Amino acid sequence: MSRKLLIFCLLSVGFTIFLLFGTPIPPAAVSDGPETAAQPATSHGRHAITTFLGLHGTEKDQNDSFDTEYLNIRTLLYQLLHAPTTKLRNPVPVVVLVNQHVRESKRQRLREDGATVVEVEGIFEDRWGDMATKLRVFDPTVVPYDKLLFMDASTVLTHPIDKIFDDLSAVPTTVEHSFQATSEDDSLLPKKFVMVASPVVATGSDSSDSAQESASFCNGLFMYSPSTDLFQYYRGLLGQSGLFDMNEEGHDLLNYAHRRGGPMPWKSLHGSWYLNWPGDNDLNGKTPLLHTKWQARDGEASYLHSAVDRYAQARRWEMEGFWIAKAERST
Repeated sequence: MSRKLLIFCLLSVGFTIFLLFGTPIPPAAVSDGPETAAQPATSHGRHAITTFLGLHGTEKDQNDSFDTEYLNIRTLLYQLLHAPTTKLRNPVPVVVLVNQHVRESKRQRLREDGATVVEVEGIFEDRWGDMATKLRVFDPTVVPYDKLLFMDASTVLTHPIDKIFDDLSAVPTTVEHSFQATSEDDSLLPKKFVMVASPVVATGSDSSDSAQESASFCNGLFMYSPSTDLFQYYRGLLGQSGLFDMNEEGHDLLNYAHRRGGPMPWKSLHGSWYLNWPGDNDLNGKTPLLHTKWQARDGEASYLHSAVDRYAQARRWEMEGFWIAKAERST
């Protein structure tokens, strides 16, 4: 089979899957993001987006195309940097942190997709694995930016998100040093911090209207400022037992460190930006960021309603077709 025929077949398969399983781009997808309160026109410094790619057990010996987390990140990069309806109108760096186990072929492909790839040293890998190593996103020597948006790889876009960095809650907050610490060292607390996130919403919510405020926030998307003091404070908490459970959402380290009633309580991102449990109706709304599990690993449940699932899957095939066509044009 000739190379051109092979490419034609791959494009045909991708387009067929899109027709069978894809969902249309939401009608408002060309907007600049949700309408929020008036935002100041001043610059808040350098911004960037971060995410993390590790290695997951049996995936070590698999072909790159079978690594679901890697494919999710490639799809996220495509939406942020290349897709006409969702790409950033004023691009910022997208930094993908990787651990030492991620092979070079994946790193190079991510660079070609437009990412800045940074290898980070593991943190207590024997005990916590990648969950603790992800804390490197708070290390200013790794990500030297003023304000960062962490995005889980399982995030799909419906609109551009440039204005999210202007959210009114994303400003430095003074730490309450008068807080009476019990099991943590109060002297390790930084002077100021930024932690803006979306509350965990109960399972089964079918639209943004049903979202209720929660004491815990979702770790799939949050805005923050990297800080050496904050990073060291988190590392210190890892050595204290009984404070949190890294395997249980809402009771992990970040939710403990930024708990309501503590010295560094998290603030809520404007509710129009992100949904952790999207429903079918949300594709037709103005929410730009939807959390998905459309390509869950073995043993993980899929939490998606079918329309969001198909929409996310269609973005993956759209990404594949984009790069295949670009490669063909360059030959």
